[in-house]
Amino acid sequence: MMKRLNVLVSSFVAGVAIGQPAIEPEHLWAWPEGEREAYAAYERELQAIPSAERLRQWHDMTAGHVHISGTEGDWTTIEQLEEAFREMGLSVERHEFWAYLSKPVDAGLWIVEPALAELPISETALAGDPYTLDGVPTFGFNAYAATGDVTGEVVYANQGTKEDFEKLKELGVDCTGKVVIARYGGNYRGFKVKYAEEAGAAGLLIYTDPADSGYMKGISYPEGGWQTESCIQRGSIKTTPWPGDPLTPFAEATEDAERLDPGEAGLPTIPVQPIGWAAARAIMEKMHGEFVPGGWQGGLPLAYRLTSEGGVKVRLKIEQERRLVKSANVIATLEGAVWPDEKVIVGCHHDSWGYGASDATSGMIALLESARSFSEMAKAGQRPARSIVFCGWGAEEQGIIGSVEWVEANREMLENTAVAYINLDMASMGPQFGSSASPSLKRLILEAARSVPQAREPEKSVYDEWFARSQDKEVAGEPAIGWLGGGSDHIGFVCHVGVASAALSGGGSPGTAYHTARDTLTWYRQVVGEDYEPALMIARMTNAVMSRLANAPVPPLEFSRYSGLILGQLGKINEELETKSLDIDVTIHLLVDASLHIQPIRDDNAGLTTADVLAMQRKVLSREGRGSRPWYRNLLVAPDPTSGYGSQTLPMVREALETGDDEMLEEVLAELLALAFPNL
Repeated sequence: MMKRLNVLVSSFVAGVAIGQPAIEPEHLWAWPEGEREAYAAYERELQAIPSAERLRQWHDMTAGHVHISGTEGDWTTIEQLEEAFREMGLSVERHEFWAYLSKPVDAGLWIVEPALAELPISETALAGDPYTLDGVPTFGFNAYAATGDVTGEVVYANQGTKEDFEKLKELGVDCTGKVVIARYGGNYRGFKVKYAEEAGAAGLLIYTDPADSGYMKGISYPEGGWQTESCIQRGSIKTTPWPGDPLTPFAEATEDAERLDPGEAGLPTIPVQPIGWAAARAIMEKMHGEFVPGGWQGGLPLAYRLTSEGGVKVRLKIEQERRLVKSANVIATLEGAVWPDEKVIVGCHHDSWGYGASDATSGMIALLESARSFSEMAKAGQRPARSIVFCGWGAEEQGIIGSVEWVEANREMLENTAVAYINLDMASMGPQFGSSASPSLKRLILEAARSVPQAREPEKSVYDEWFARSQDKEVAGEPAIGWLGGGSDHIGFVCHVGVASAALSGGGSPGTAYHTARDTLTWYRQVVGEDYEPALMIARMTNAVMSRLANAPVPPLEFSRYSGLILGQLGKINEELETKSLDIDVTIHLLVDASLHIQPIRDDNAGLTTADVLAMQRKVLSREGRGSRPWYRNLLVAPDPTSGYGSQTLPMVREALETGDDEMLEEVLAELLALAFPNL
């Protein structure tokens, strides 16, 4: 590979590097010293290819029509992606799957006491935005809501978290037979439904509060970027113990796959409707109950109350159809020139709840421009050493379905050949870069950020702005990189097959159109910007990370971080147990004490082969699925089981301690010891 790259050095003109921070040799630690300049020259040329104008054109293509999973617009997007990748010269595969999806049929919401009034469940059109409501379903909906027609008094549950429902119970508020109303935020919307069901609620309304994303944050759209009183956040409410198709856990959802009975899948059993705050206000201003606890008051100009106390009664009617629907992932591969069987994978889902200019096409455009960058280099005779796989995932919005089905279909291949997975969901939303990642990818991301110009401040690197804004509380001298949680297509890779994964994104724009009919090109270009500088920054970050993964002689995964991170998380668990006055299992203390005398793996991968790296990577997987969520096999991290979006570190250790399963605890600690200290 380096022999081929050496010929590039003399071909560069000075202008190629203008506006690009230097690529320092010490940040290319995975290359022998004599090959670093040749590689740096390759990366500089790669980074000169992406352009804001091409990103805008990709956005016109991907966000110019409504493309909800399983619809005609979905297939239009699939065909567009296939054509774009083929024109780049990539090998394109359509991976079809048959998933159990949800489709809205009818819905309605009324105040029935004190006087009959129909409430809005759809957004209003806006002058000046040609996309708003054109082709979007006529009312907002939550996928997998149960069909039903219920009437009842109202209980306000704040954000509908586990703790919120526990507080209601503590206060003596009975949700049985009531229609609960909760605001967005605090947890994944599906858990709001789960906890409402467990509390005996007859139905649930989920609304957008102005304190969270409306006028208390800033000026509303179209003058500003924040939400209006009719904005409705759509979204899935599926909370099965596994992501992906709800009826085929652990197996690919082919047309003739063996499926669970839908009644066994744990899908919602009550009607659920998302609404805007205009509808919520009409209900809540008529509630006469006790004032809410501290922290529960939102941004509506009224006193928030816990119960109706005879003041208001509502009727909620939902009709949805659940059926098998075909959709597809688009898999485009640029074959590697040296190690074609080794794969570096990058993905973003292609479906949305409407036009999806933010979610997810602001990530898809960065993926497409990265693919164009690598394909242009390949056409010039400079193919990556490893194969790069560019993926457009289907049906993510209904429950992270397409990517999980592909992972389940290719489990063995991924465990043995996948170097890393990079996720770009909703990635280009502003100039402030951020990342969540597997520990082994953190160093690579930090070093890549030093070589990419900051959006709208090219005199700075991404690293400079990032570090000044967000510093890691646990690792001194570094920007903060979080643990991967739930909510997007990295789940199958990191949690099920143990592939090192990362999410790259930019944020910080003054507003949000998340999952609403306002998520259009007009909104995006007004609020995020016409210049496409954030998307250009993300495309270049993707290029830098993917290129180094694809071209280094040995994949630049840093396993030396595992020991400190694992011990740090065990220490936190000890502190939590002490706070709760619970017995602390002595094996944790023994592990911590013993580890102080063990030499961890070196941080430069010296003497390792790619096979060694992949074998090391597989050690993050438990040898068997354990506990209440066996699909989640990663020893280090899983989605938080009560919030959905957040992360839970050392999930099997935590569950073993909570359930008193000493055998499981002993086995998991032994596996963690082997991961943290492989030289033991």
